Amino acid sequence: MEHPILFLCLILEKLGLPSGFHYYEEAAHYGPLAKLLAPHMVHSFFVCILLIVLAYIGTRKMEFIPKGFQNFWEFVIETLYNFTKENVPHGDGHGPNLVPLVFPLIVFYALYILFCNFLGLIPGFMSPTANLNVTLGLTLITIVYYHFLGIRFKGLAYFKTFLGPVPWLAPLMLPAEIFSHIGRIISLSVRLFGNLVSKELLLGILTMLAGKFFAPLPIMVLGVLVSLIQTLIFVLLSLAYFAGAVEEHH
Repeated sequence: MEHPILFLCLILEKLGLPSGFHYYEEAAHYGPLAKLLAPHMVHSFFVCILLIVLAYIGTRKMEFIPKGFQNFWEFVIETLYNFTKENVPHGDGHGPNLVPLVFPLIVFYALYILFCNFLGLIPGFMSPTANLNVTLGLTLITIVYYHFLGIRFKGLAYFKTFLGPVPWLAPLMLPAEIFSHIGRIISLSVRLFGNLVSKELLLGILTMLAGKFFAPLPIMVLGVLVSLIQTLIFVLLSLAYFAGAVEEHH
């Protein structure tokens, strides 16, 4: 999906760098770099840089009694930590302590996806999460990591969970489990992508038809809610998959 105006891509063009708008022409000159700097990648890098800068500003002058940005970041991190602890085993006698292993990834998911979602609400920018390549990449991280956790804590016995509780059910359970895990990939990636791209399409259509600031305002308000809800869903489902990979099945 291309916007008529994308400020970041226009800046790259002025600097003589590939912007992804004219990939086939730029590929002849820049090769893989042209694809690396496609519009959704440019905005994705922008979000990462923005998060790093905000984190630096909030932590450069740490104080015992937090204030300003430090107070904001401590609130965000503490909220995400408590949310993670509530949704995965945390060494309370009902499984291993997954919090240290998944918490950094959950912080990245929550902040990156939320900022990406919100970015598309600003005129002249796009949401990287409105591109299936981005959401699929995030999904594959979750899929690979929860299988890693399952193997780490259960060893090869982890694969027995794909065969069902009794041996004679294995021919039925194995295909069902395989399709279930494929369904998770589709569910996580397409849900986030579909909701964000539909929001951007609605904003674009309303802006072209009305050409006024207040016309797309209801969709922008709805876009804020969609951005928050889709971030929560992605994080919550990832936590559920992480917890399910290590819990005992009966």
